[in-house]
Amino acid sequence: MARSMLPDEGNPNTSVSEYSRKGKRIRRRFYGADGKAIKDIDYEPHHGHPVPHAHDWDWTKDPVRQPARSLKRGE
Repeated sequence: MARSMLPDEGNPNTSVSEYSRKGKRIRRRFYGADGKAIKDIDYEPHHGHPVPHAHDWDWTKDPVRQPARSLKRGE
């Protein structure tokens, strides 16, 4: 999957979606109270991960976007 066009920071406590040219949602990014990204949900297959899957963001680590994980109930 190509690098996302979604910003790393946005309006606090919101989410935005990224769509393919054909109108299919490929990623949703969630922002925390400080406006920094906290989680992505990817809807396209890549690197053998389940679809959909999540990536948490940890701003104390490098890279901040963490490895893929399966979705938790309710996500």
